[in-house]
Amino acid sequence: MNTVQEQWESFSKLVVPKDAPEIQVTEMRRAFYAGVEAMLRIQWAIGDAAVSEDGAMAILEGVHDECQRFASEVVKGAA
Repeated sequence: MNTVQEQWESFSKLVVPKDAPEIQVTEMRRAFYAGVEAMLRIQWAIGDAAVSEDGAMAILEGVHDECQRFASEVVKGAA
């Protein structure tokens, strides 16, 4: 799975209901791709020469922590 399309297909099989209306599938796909773009922007930003290795690690750890918090909210039904 080396393409975003392949990742989307794998993800959508797990979470998109088989009877989902087309608009739901379209909006979920757009959101998925937007998330990929957001992560790419973060990765490009930490690759900047002005960002230290420690700074880059702090950014990635912050993203990881944010995703973990969100996942916990999803499990609780709060997100």
